Amino acid sequence: MNSQRIACFLLILVTLATDVSAGPDQRRLLEDLFSDYNKHERPVYSESEPVAVEFQVSLRSILNVDEANQQLQTQLWLNYAWQDYKFTWEPLSYGNITDIRYPAASLWLPDITMYNSIASSEIGSKPDVFIASEGSVSLVQPGIFTSSCETDLRWFPFDTQACKLTFGSWTLDGSKVDLKVKNGVSMGSLDGYQPNQEWHLLNFSVVRNTVYYECCPDTPYIDLDYTLKISRLQLFYVINIIIPSIFIALLTLVTFIIPVQSGEKLSFGSTVLLILAIFWLLLINVTPSTSASVPMLTIFLGFISIVNVLSLTCAAIVVRLHHSSALMPRVLKSLFCETLAPILCIGTNKPRKPLYESVPTNVRSPEPANFCAEKPVEHSLQNSGASLQVLQSILHELSAVSVQMKAKEQTEQNNADWMIAGAVLDRLFFIAYFLGLFIGCMVIGLAN
Repeated sequence: MNSQRIACFLLILVTLATDVSAGPDQRRLLEDLFSDYNKHERPVYSESEPVAVEFQVSLRSILNVDEANQQLQTQLWLNYAWQDYKFTWEPLSYGNITDIRYPAASLWLPDITMYNSIASSEIGSKPDVFIASEGSVSLVQPGIFTSSCETDLRWFPFDTQACKLTFGSWTLDGSKVDLKVKNGVSMGSLDGYQPNQEWHLLNFSVVRNTVYYECCPDTPYIDLDYTLKISRLQLFYVINIIIPSIFIALLTLVTFIIPVQSGEKLSFGSTVLLILAIFWLLLINVTPSTSASVPMLTIFLGFISIVNVLSLTCAAIVVRLHHSSALMPRVLKSLFCETLAPILCIGTNKPRKPLYESVPTNVRSPEPANFCAEKPVEHSLQNSGASLQVLQSILHELSAVSVQMKAKEQTEQNNADWMIAGAVLDRLFFIAYFLGLFIGCMVIGLAN
């Protein structure tokens, strides 16, 4: 017992040596308070009573949100308050001293720990404990805490995250330490909060939980869940990601408008695809890398990429159909030229009347005419036979020309039908792409 008193007396001397403002009344007060004090003893009259500890978290700033590693780094002030029956005195007996400060390492402290903490570091030196004359003890401990936070990037960059900060006693159950929210409030303290440049704080709520584990179903364990709800500030991402994505989508839309005759349909689509690939490389450095959920923006750009590739494929098909010389099947002609083309307001070429009808080649020889008596009959027959041969030769040439003209007209009509089919496919793909782009933008907008 004497050795314990000597050690306590030496500790008081060291404390007084560091406090130049300490006077004889304070020295006497410290001697009376800590003459028989043991920091390993819970401050209760009976061992069956729990120590009522009021706890509050003050959020000072959000330092970093690491979505890839699912970590949240915050600067917090942890506020503790409890009653110690040994720290009561009458201020009039000690020179009207109503409160004192004392090193926290020399007192009993509740072992409140952040359950989901990954790393923590204190700011500055170990803080002192504030002790009032009525026995109330309070401690404010600042620190930087890194905690786990399950993030959902499905709606990036219009996402909202909810990160939990769970605090509770590490070794003492609810029968030893009764952990309560300070002043019974449902919100954490935001006094002195410094806004973050990337995240907007929506809510900082707290819930008190009493948990019973399978190992000890009769023993309560108390923890406090602080939920930090934040939403991402969107201006940077809208200017640098969303607007360029919309421009790329519109450039892909232009691919369907360029006529095939210009010869630039494929080259323009390839250029847009190259721009999209470069934009993908830039986007990788901005988008958090995680496989837990695929951001809607990534899905949107992937959709644009797929449609761009399909547009190039469609353009190649349209160009191929434009130069096709094969006879169009009747089914395709009925589908594209007669059914879909009028619905899509695509002009069709009406079949023209052939310039030349078929010329008969089986011309019979005319009967000999009754010429005048002064001309010999043999001479007339010879002239009639020569004229018939010339006429048959002319008719044969006209028939060949008529066949060639009919074949040319059929070829031109067939090429026109293929061009109409290509235009119909182009128009259908344009409508499908526009509807898909509109619906995708509406889904993202409504989700936000």
